[in-house]
Formats: sequence, structure tokens, C-alpha cells
Amino acid sequence: MSQFVDLKLRGNHRRTAWCQENSVGTDLYRDGMARLDAGDVAEGRRLLEEALRKSPGDVTVMHGLSRALDLAGERARSVELLEHANARAPAEPGPAHDLAMALLEREEDARAVQVLTPVLQAHPDDTRGHLFMAMALAKTDAAQARVHTAKALMDPNPDVKLQAQALDGVLAEHLAAS
Repeated sequence: MSQFVDLKLRGNHRRTAWCQENSVGTDLYRDGMARLDAGDVAEGRRLLEEALRKSPGDVTVMHGLSRALDLAGERARSVELLEHANARAPAEPGPAHDLAMALLEREEDARAVQVLTPVLQAHPDDTRGHLFMAMALAKTDAAQARVHTAKALMDPNPDVKLQAQALDGVLAEHLAAS
């Protein structure tokens, strides 16, 4: 019986150590994002890099660090980290949204569709995902893109709604002219 108790205590100690380490990574992440929001990109980046060292493979931390890298003017490294985060969690909306936008900027629309598909399968009410999918499909499948703009129009954020309305108008004109 004492061996069982000893093993259980060692297991609890490991769990406690993991929770403490994970908590440190979470605190660093929160502090890093707060520094980014305050405009201190260098300190935010430093904290997020430390958070990633403490919690390697944490998709949320990777996403935050990719934003810091982008703000620091390191777009290529930012996109590389988004690719890595998306590979680890393809249905996670945040990194997929940012990666899709980066791909759209490079006119890699088909790749953006591939990135967004698992997100929309897992989160069918993701209005931003629908807006980005509409953008990705706009050149090749205007009718399907309009299906996605209709869903994006349900977003409560007026900026997203405005973008969806503008895109839908262009798509409607394109379809009418075809």
C-alpha cells in the first residue's frame, strides 16, 4: 500500500510541476500580449518568445508570437510560425485566419481555401472564417464566395459586416455581368 501512495504522490508532484510550468508560460503569454497591446513590441516579443520556450508547441503562444514578429517587421518568420501553428492545430481559427490573410496577400488563394476548410468544418459559425473564405474564392467561384459572404454578414462586428457587404456587392456585379 505504501508503494501505491508513494507513486501517487510522485505523480501529483509531476502534475503540480507541470501546472506551475504551464502557468508560467500562460503568465508570460498574457504579459506579452498586454505589452503588444500597449505598443511595446520589443518587450512583448521577448515575453512571447520566453512563453514559447516554456510551453513549446502551444498554438496560442505561437499565434501571439507570430503577431509580435509581424509587428516587428519580420513577416516571413511570422508566416512561418503561423504555418507551424496551423499544422499543429488546423481547426484553430486564430492562426488559420492570419495565415489565410497572409496567403491571400501573396495571391495564394487556393492554399488559403485549404487552410480555412478545416476551420469552417469545425466552426461553421465562424463569420470571420467565412469572410476570408469568400475572399479566397472570389476569383474562382463567385457564387460559392457569396454563400460565405452571406454567413459573414451575420457577424456583430460592424467592420466585418462592412467588408462582407463590400465584397458581396462586387461579387453580385461580377455574377450579373457573367
